[in-house]
Amino acid sequence: MCGCENDLMKKVYETGFALDDILLYLDTHPTDVEAMTYYRYAQQANRDAVRAYEQVYGPLMITQVASDDWSWMKNPWPWEGGMH
Repeated sequence: MCGCENDLMKKVYETGFALDDILLYLDTHPTDVEAMTYYRYAQQANRDAVRAYEQVYGPLMITQVASDDWSWMKNPWPWEGGMH
């Protein structure tokens, strides 16, 4: 393994955290225009990170399975060494 999976997953986690963080801020500052701009940026960054991961390693969420076969889990489960 080249470590690419960990790099891609790290990007998913980082962008997901940024998205969660700005959502919490917007809960208390709903009219902050700059925050809304950052929200849209963080949302797109997270979509891009998830898309990049899924193109290489398959769906991250069960609702993202979009093939004719059940391709939800082809890699080892985390307890089988699938996540480091």
